[in-house]
Parts: sequence; C-alpha cells; structure tokens
Amino acid sequence: MNADLNSGVSGLGTLTSSFYLGVGIMQVPGGVLAAKWGPKRTVSLGILVSSIAVLGTSISSAILEVATLRFIVGAGMALVFAPSVVLMTRFLGGKSGTGVGLINSAFDIGGLFGLFGWILLATVTGWRSTLVLSGGLGLLTGLLVIALVPKDGENVQFRFSTGQLGKILSDRNLIVLGLGSLGSNLGSVLISSFMAYYLQASLAETAAIAGIVAAMIVVLPIYTSLWGGKLYDRTRKPRRLLILSGLGMTSALLVAAAPTLTAAAAGAVLGGIAVGPASTINFAAAKDLSRVEKEYEGLTIGWVNSISLTGSFWPPLVFSYFARSFNYSAAWIAGAVMCFLLLVPLLFLREEPSKFAKVS
Repeated sequence: MNADLNSGVSGLGTLTSSFYLGVGIMQVPGGVLAAKWGPKRTVSLGILVSSIAVLGTSISSAILEVATLRFIVGAGMALVFAPSVVLMTRFLGGKSGTGVGLINSAFDIGGLFGLFGWILLATVTGWRSTLVLSGGLGLLTGLLVIALVPKDGENVQFRFSTGQLGKILSDRNLIVLGLGSLGSNLGSVLISSFMAYYLQASLAETAAIAGIVAAMIVVLPIYTSLWGGKLYDRTRKPRRLLILSGLGMTSALLVAAAPTLTAAAAGAVLGGIAVGPASTINFAAAKDLSRVEKEYEGLTIGWVNSISLTGSFWPPLVFSYFARSFNYSAAWIAGAVMCFLLLVPLLFLREEPSKFAKVS
C-alpha cells in the first residue's frame, strides 16, 4: 500500500488508529443494540458492514479514503465481538472463560491468514485483490451466521433501562478491567501492526520472514486464549493472572527493541504467549463480576472492550512518531513504557461482584 498511497510508517499509524477508534467508540452502542435487538442480529449486521467497507477499501486511491473506510470497518467489527462472546457462552452452558477463549482463538486464526498468508498473496497479486478476497469471505460469513446460528431468544418482559446503562458505565471494576485490557492489547496492536513493516523497512528481511515473525502474535494466542480461559474458569481470580500477562507483554516489547531478527522474533513469541490469557480473562471477568441480566452481558463486555480499543488508537501514533523521529528501538521501548503504566489500575481490581450486581 505504501507504493500506491505514498504513506510510509506515518500512514500505517494513521490507518491503524482509524480502525481502533472506530472499533472502540462503537462498542457501547453495539452493546445497547445487542440488548435491544439481540446478539445474533447485531453480529450479522456488524459482519456485513465491515465486509462492505473492506471491499470499498480495495478501490480507494488516497490515504484519507482508506482511513475513513478503516474507521467504518472498525465500527462494524465493534458490533461483532461482545455479542459473539454472549452467544458462545450460552452455547457452552455459561462457561464464560472458555467462551471468550474460543472467540479470541477464532479471531487469531483469522489474524494468522492476514499477517502471513495475505502478505504472501499481496506480493504476487497486489494488496487490492487481498481486500477483495477478505471482503468477499466476510460477506459469506455473515450469510452463514444468518442462516445457521440459532435465533435470539426474546424476553418479552425485558425493557432497556438507561439507569442500568449508567451503572454499567460507572462501574469501577469494569473501568479497571478496560484499562488493564488496554495495557496488554497495546502491545498486541503494535506488534501486529508494525512488526512486518519494521522487519522489511529497517532490517531488510523478506516479506515471508516478516510475515512469519509478525504472525506469532496471533498464532500462539490460538492456544493461550483457550488455556487462559480454562484457568480462569477454575480460579475466578483475574487480578494476578492479568498482571502477569501484562508484565509478559511489557517484556516482549523491550526484547523487540534490540535491532535484530532474533530479538524481533522473541518479542513476537513472548507477546503472543502473554496476550492470549489477558484478552480472554478481561472479558470473562467483566461478565462475571457485573452479574447483570443476560440482555446486558454484551454491554458489559462491550464497555471493557471500548476502553481498551478506543485507547488503542493513540499508541500507533506515538509509535510511528518515535520511529520517524528517532528509531524503531526507541519506538518499541516507548510501547513497553505505556504498557507497564497501564498495569497499575489492575492493583485496584476487586475480585467480587459489583454492588449493583443482579443475578439473572
């Protein structure tokens, strides 16, 4: 895309931030929509919106057009994650950790194709064709969800409450979980967004090598997300697990700061190990510690995800600034500092249900 759009690392930072801004600020509206309209319908709408925007990106000719469409892709994906977790947890009989782990693993399998397979495909056919394929597969997935996922069970007595919405948005535990999630997610965003470009532009590695290294941030969580979810289901003690995962992600970014292929690969591997449990436990704990009616479960997860993903729009801008103004080592270290500072709120996480908790 750099050759077509003349964007460089600054353009990459802008596109990454646009996506995370869209996916972050639409999490709460997505949770409200899921409560009123049902999780299956919300997921289907989100998949279709994001897929159409991806197809539009494939014919864009300017960085502003792509950034706008990346925002829309993010907004569509905001309607997918939290309601999908609710659906999966229901299918698994209430096992929230395992449900979130399965959803996260599925996302990571998709990321594996994007960070490795799509890179190789783009070197042969160009980046536009890969987005046509991605958008087409997304539309097919949306149709499969509409056709195959069971209908939402409607509760005729349920009435959406703005008072309950306010309690969810002001809940201390959910805010703390959102900030803790931002810490670990920040590292994953930086590695998945910049590692391949960094290896090719700064260390002169081939696209294949760069793709393999960058893909570690999504390959390993395919397993560690499930492992973290099962561990959480056994202990129901999220604070220590989240802090350990955050320290692992901080270490990964520090390791990646050494300007060698070995260090970059080690950082991506360590980051992949660390981010899986963190992303699973954060959202499972959000559901369990709030104990709201089932219609609001997507909203609690969406609120935590909103804090995490909306906050993720600025780290790529900071990273690209340091990379452009100083060097990539400074950029990776800056990422590690941001990640470490965001672990502090987790020290104040209360591992018991909120005072307003209401068992459905």
